Amino acid sequence: MKQRIFSFLLALGCVFALSACGQEEEPETESEATAVEITKVERGSISAESSVSGQVVSGKQESVFVALSARCTKVYVEAGDTVSAGQTICTVDIAATMANYKTAQMSYANAQKSYADQSAVLSQQVAQAEKNLSDTQALFEMGAASQLEVDTAKLQLDNARASMNSALDQLQVGMQNYKATMEQLEASLANINSNGNVVAPISGNIVSLSATENGFLSPGAPVATIDSTSDMEIQVGVSEALVGKLRTGGNVSVRVDSANKEFQGTIASIDKGANASTHLYGVSIKVPAGYTNGLLSGMFADVVFYTDTQRDVVIVPTEAIQTGIDGSYVYILDSENIAHRVPVETGLVGDGETEITSGLSGGETLVTVGQFYLSEGAQARVVTPEVKP
Repeated sequence: MKQRIFSFLLALGCVFALSACGQEEEPETESEATAVEITKVERGSISAESSVSGQVVSGKQESVFVALSARCTKVYVEAGDTVSAGQTICTVDIAATMANYKTAQMSYANAQKSYADQSAVLSQQVAQAEKNLSDTQALFEMGAASQLEVDTAKLQLDNARASMNSALDQLQVGMQNYKATMEQLEASLANINSNGNVVAPISGNIVSLSATENGFLSPGAPVATIDSTSDMEIQVGVSEALVGKLRTGGNVSVRVDSANKEFQGTIASIDKGANASTHLYGVSIKVPAGYTNGLLSGMFADVVFYTDTQRDVVIVPTEAIQTGIDGSYVYILDSENIAHRVPVETGLVGDGETEITSGLSGGETLVTVGQFYLSEGAQARVVTPEVKP
């Protein structure tokens, strides 16, 4: 009995042994390979980035004043509106002022004419007295006139000249008085056209407005204050560690979320000294003309400065780099799509890109998605990224 049981077990063992010997290791199928996305490693330029918060400001601000107290009959704008140069802000009642101005203008014109007419008449009288003196002196030299007659002719000339100067001086004073009155009225109508409209001197955004319908404008208060939209700037404060790396004319990236705008700006100026309160250095950034519409003073802006530029270096997507206990590494694929773990050293970090200073030279097939599921020698399957709708 024992012998039969032993024989059965021996036979069963042989069957299992033969079965095991007959099995072969199946190769990894394509469906079992790790799906990855790839890119070619390229060389190019990269800059370090520093992000700083700032504010939108107007490079030019102008207040609109009127020099007379007048009733405002109509207001056409509100604070916060955008206006163009020459656009009407409000209308004021200037009927009385215009009447006085026209009277002064006519008086000045009449005074000018009177001065010219009197000057012509008096000049003729002086010329006649000069001729009389000349003729009398000629007769005196011939013995046909006495010295008394010469002295009398000379006295007549002096009197004619004195009369002319006195009369013209008086006319000049009157004319200047009329001119001063006219100029004073002209000054009071500054920024107001002949229809009584107060107009915007520049294009921009109205940041304050004092005019109210049926209210009176005061000469001491601006009717409106306008921020120019053609000279917008971004102002930021940067640390002493960053200011030394910036240069006037350098390009920066700007994003103003509240206006939904992104653009490339230019560094217009850099303060030579730090602010006493913040210990930061002021930097002004010029906004390109095509991006000023919609920007308002006081809006917050995010500014990215680019420094320490490196050219003709190996650049890879930052997301492709992994970090382990032995440092940074990436995965590349060979011609058979076999993954290889490559240690790398990194340099500058830019916008989604990182400089590789050691480990890659350019041209390698780099794994950018799926690398976290790879290991050395693993089979990879390259897939095309899904196109987002």
